[in-house]
This record gives sequence, C-alpha cells and structure tokens, in this order.
Amino acid sequence: MPSLVGILRGEGSGPEVIDATCHVMASVASECAVDLRLERFDLADASLESDPNNHLSKKATQFCEEIFARGGAILAGAAGGRFVYDMRRRFQLYYKLNPLRSYSELAGISRLKAIEPIDILVVRENLGGLYQGKSKLVGDEREVWHTFAQSEDQVRAVLNVGAKAARARRNSLVVVGKQSGLPDIYGLWRRCALEIGESMGVKVALADIDYASYQLLQQPDFFDVIVAPNCFGDILSDLGGLFAGSRGLTFGASYAADGSAVYQTNHGAAHDLAGTDRANPVGQIFSMAMMLRETFGLGEEAELVEDAVRAVWAAAWRTADLAGPHCRIVGTQQFAELVAKEIRAAVVRNREACPVAG
Repeated sequence: MPSLVGILRGEGSGPEVIDATCHVMASVASECAVDLRLERFDLADASLESDPNNHLSKKATQFCEEIFARGGAILAGAAGGRFVYDMRRRFQLYYKLNPLRSYSELAGISRLKAIEPIDILVVRENLGGLYQGKSKLVGDEREVWHTFAQSEDQVRAVLNVGAKAARARRNSLVVVGKQSGLPDIYGLWRRCALEIGESMGVKVALADIDYASYQLLQQPDFFDVIVAPNCFGDILSDLGGLFAGSRGLTFGASYAADGSAVYQTNHGAAHDLAGTDRANPVGQIFSMAMMLRETFGLGEEAELVEDAVRAVWAAAWRTADLAGPHCRIVGTQQFAELVAKEIRAAVVRNREACPVAG
C-alpha cells in the first residue's frame, strides 16, 4: 500500500526548499523500492482567496483533510502569518516534537563550543497558551488586550507525551514555565507534571524559562526531554538550533491524537532568499526523514537520508549558512542533488556488501 504525502509548497523560499526535499524523497523511493505517493498544493496560490483573518485557506484546509482521511501525512514548507498556528488548531495537532542535535561533521561551525553529542527532545504544547489566545484593540488602538487560557486536559496530554518519551530515553523530564511571572499557570503545570512523573516512574525537574534558556546553552547535557508551553517551547527550540550550527537545520512535527501529522522546518519562509537558490534545505530534508520514520515506519530509509546528508557535509559540501574553511559552497538544488547521489551510492554499497544469494 502506498504511503501518501501531501506537499504544501510554502511561501518565500519554502517552494525551493520543498522541491529540493522532494528530489531527495524521489531518490529514496526509487533506490529503496518504496511506494511514496506525492500530492502537491501551492500555498501561494491559495493565499489569494484567504481573508486577512484566516491564514489557513478553505482550499488548503480541504487538501489537508483529504490527505489525512486517506491515511497520509503533510510535509509543509515554511509559510508566513498564523498559518502554522491555525493549522494546529484546525486539526487538533496538540503537541509538537522538536529534536535538538549536534553533528560532528559541522564541528566548529556553531558559535557554541562543541559538546558532542547533543540529542535533546523538546515536546511543545500547541493548542493553549499565548499563541492560541485572542487579541483585541481597545479605544484608539493604542492599547491591546490579549487573553489566553490553558486547561488541565491540554497540560496533561502533552506531559503524557513527554513522560513516555523520557521513559524510552534517559528517564529525565524537565518541565519549563515561569513561577514568579505566571504563578497560577506554573502551578497547574507543576501539579500535573509531578503527578504524571510519579505515576510513570519518570524523574521530573521544573525550571523557569530564563534559567532553562541559560542552562540549555551553558550545560546542555542537563537536558534530555523538555516539555513546555507553546511560546517557551518555541524559544528553546530556536536556541537549540545553535547546536547544529544554523537555524536552517531545525525541524519538527506536530501530531494529533488520531495520528494526523504535519512535518516542517522550525524556521520561517525567508522571503529575502526566495529565488536565490541559497536557502538551506536540510531542515526540510530532516523533517521528511522524521516523517518516513514516525508516520510510515520506514526507519532504515530515514536513517539512509540522514546519513547521506552527513556524508555530504563530511565531504565539505555546504550551503552558504554553514560555510567554513576549505568548504565547497553550493546552492539549494545542488545540495539536494548531492544528497540524492549519496543515497544512490549508499544503496549500491550496501548491495555489494550483502549480495543476495542466487
């Protein structure tokens, strides 16, 4: 049975990055005999029929509904406005996973001292909190009211995801909030976190967002799994991009209880890079690999993609944001072609190493 992938081509540099990723995905499908069915939707065209208060157009919504109904996943290019927040609310994508990693092939690129290896998972609540609040202009528009809510059901749902992930890793969970600034919300998260940690046998620590941000950069090995409200999780995930060496390498996925999933980069549409063939496609490529592994159960194929990217880096091929001494700088599409070529070469090497008996 084919694995269905709905492609949202994004805005700005999003279409170039998505197209580069689709080229890599086609290589995986061809070389590994995997039946991947891609259906595309252009967000830039659909935005023409959107109104300013509805960033997720009716056509885009219908496209995603059809993909999910047929058991597929969405691979989304970067887009502007409230697109991602509206999509999470519309499809009840209640949590997001953001892996934070370092790569030995990029040692020396980051401004941070290299501490190898870094492998942290941020679990972010998507449906409550600051980003899903409501704003209102007051009087002569010199004042804005913004209200938001956080329910115990939302908190427990995302903490359960985090605790299960922690139990499968190092059994350590850090829950991030702000005790003095948001005492009641902090109290809700604290109570739920300690109860769930005790019931699941997971070690739980609590940290304020400012201290957690400092510790993430100063002592990253303190963290394994982090659970945070949407705004704080967003901040920590972007900070974590420094471990890899570029925000262009950041990626993640949002999930609903029924298994519906949207895979994406963590960076914006970079309109200034649109049409320049300079955007780094790796965050999108890694999100595709995450999709292969998590939604379609194609773990070996996902690892093949990730290893191919790292092999290209090891051969000193880089996009401009990762430039270093003695590197060969290439554009978005050429980097993707190099990754696809490495996938083909790796498959040949594996076949030669393990020939099938006749």
